[in-house]
Amino acid sequence: MKRVLLDSVLFVGIVILLYFKFYTNLAAPLQLVLLKMLLVSAGILHAHIARKILFPKVNWNMEIRPNTIVAISFYIVIPLCYAFGG
Repeated sequence: MKRVLLDSVLFVGIVILLYFKFYTNLAAPLQLVLLKMLLVSAGILHAHIARKILFPKVNWNMEIRPNTIVAISFYIVIPLCYAFGG
């Protein structure tokens, strides 16, 4: 959980800002940055949870195994899909 603490705080903070409509006071480019930060944070949290469920024991040593490669790809592909909005 220590690895995703910053993303959890960012996600909750941005959701609170959006809930109270603080984003209406920001310029359009900053609104877009805020939305992208929300999407990427949600993607990282989703990837972390999915990886923990599907691959609970991954050896992060220098050995390259298929389950390690798939676990790493989770942390790349899922946030990227969220960032692209789909």
